[in-house]
Amino acid sequence: MSNPTRRRTPQTSPPREKPTRWECHCQEPPVLLATYDRSGRVNIKVRDRYWNVGSPVHTVCPKCGAEHLLDLPADDALFSPVP
Repeated sequence: MSNPTRRRTPQTSPPREKPTRWECHCQEPPVLLATYDRSGRVNIKVRDRYWNVGSPVHTVCPKCGAEHLLDLPADDALFSPVP
């Protein structure tokens, strides 16, 4: 008795956009402050925790102490962090 061979087609999800890195360029390599995507989701890692927050976000660089503001507009054409 033979078993018919079954082939599974791998399920692939649509490619996800890589998040944009929000960095402080006080040193090389830059200090990662957070990541964000076009949906407006901001992800911040603090020690062993991840925070998912909305815009605007204020933060201080842990290395140099510089203050940074990330304000994501609703229009994708204006999608960039404020230094």
